[in-house]
Amino acid sequence: MKSDDKMMNRIDLKLGAVMILLVMIILFPLGFVINQIFYAFYIQQAQEETLQLSTQYASLINDSSVENRMEVVEVAARMSNQKLLILEKEGELWANANMNLSSADRIELLRLLNESSHSPLLTNSFQTTDGVTYLATSSHIEVDGNQGHVIMFASLERILQSMQTVQYLIFISVVGSLLVGIGLAYFLSRKLSQPLINMEQAARKIARGELDTRVEERSKDEVGSLAGAINDLAANLSRINKQRVEFYANISHELQTPITYLKGYAKVLRKGLWKTEEEKDRYLTIIEEEANRLSYLVNDLFDLAKMDDGRFKLKLEKVALEQLIKQVLQKTAYRALEKGLSLRLESDSLPGLFVMADPLRMEQVLLNIVENAIRYTEEGEIVISVKSGAGQVQIIIKDTGKGIPKEEVAYLFERFYRVEKSRSREYGGTGLGLTIVKQLIELHRGTVSIDSEVGQGTIVTLSLPEVRRNKREDKR
Repeated sequence: MKSDDKMMNRIDLKLGAVMILLVMIILFPLGFVINQIFYAFYIQQAQEETLQLSTQYASLINDSSVENRMEVVEVAARMSNQKLLILEKEGELWANANMNLSSADRIELLRLLNESSHSPLLTNSFQTTDGVTYLATSSHIEVDGNQGHVIMFASLERILQSMQTVQYLIFISVVGSLLVGIGLAYFLSRKLSQPLINMEQAARKIARGELDTRVEERSKDEVGSLAGAINDLAANLSRINKQRVEFYANISHELQTPITYLKGYAKVLRKGLWKTEEEKDRYLTIIEEEANRLSYLVNDLFDLAKMDDGRFKLKLEKVALEQLIKQVLQKTAYRALEKGLSLRLESDSLPGLFVMADPLRMEQVLLNIVENAIRYTEEGEIVISVKSGAGQVQIIIKDTGKGIPKEEVAYLFERFYRVEKSRSREYGGTGLGLTIVKQLIELHRGTVSIDSEVGQGTIVTLSLPEVRRNKREDKR
């Protein structure tokens, strides 16, 4: 049953069925219309012929200058194998050519003539008692003061025979077109559905973990765009999977290192294996630092989890940039001094600039960027500058460090991503800092960008909405 259901749900069969249905919807009404057109054409042609003959014969009979005109008309009709009746108004038969009607048929014909308000009378539904249907046309005559009718008959048998031939040709054409349509529908449905089937198979392989699977992009339309999207998805999943593996290796190391220190020095303290109080204090300081390191790591992971769930809340207030940046400089100055780096602030307009921000989180952002600059800069300087304009404040952190390859810059804000893979143990970090920076800045309705060149350094630009001080605050 499942295989039958799968067969019925195949997209090529559905496409083929829809195409065949469309062909049938077009062909059958078209065949019907063509049949009606031919039928109407034959009927109209017969009506015009009989009308023309009845009118000509009526004119001849009404012409009193012609002798024996009734007999002339009757002989002409017989010689032309035409069916003709000339009836007096009350039913008396004046002439008959090739038309044998019973008395009942004549009575019915007179009834039709008397009931008709049209002159000449046109009808294609006169049927004799023996079942033969005629198209009858009458024209009015007057002979020696007596009223009468010249009636021409055309048998519908000939028309119906012609229509049978037309209907047979139409049927052959419809069947042939339908067979060609089925063939084309099968070919087109297979051609149109095959890329989708290939993409479905590729998607299932990707879902099974075969992330090197790719789909051939054969066209530039939506199907080709979908194939490209699947390839991009596979490439991104492959990269994310690789980053995830690297992250697990990094995070296990980041967790294992402080845990090893904690266990080792705690054991030393528990067994009293220190010689001096200074040595004991040093061990306690190491334990405290490693505990803080673990706390920072856990907090980063917790913050990211809350951001992903939309549970991360900011405590916004008006923050003076000058005070905020100076706090960051104070906290990072010692680390910069240790490496012999110059850490300075350049800005003339800084005292009057304010932003609406969470001060703790904004300090976290700036600390992360400045500490990164110090970590990857071996000599030179780190300069922080501030610009304002068009309602925006830009905080620019520029260093003279190692720089970042252009192809790597686009991935810096992705979680778990590390540029220095081979030296990650030396520089530390988990690849989460810039991810948190980007999300925090976006929560502040700002943007962050990085411009870097290998060997020339890196420039990080933060852009935030500026908040103007009101007059009351200026007086204070």
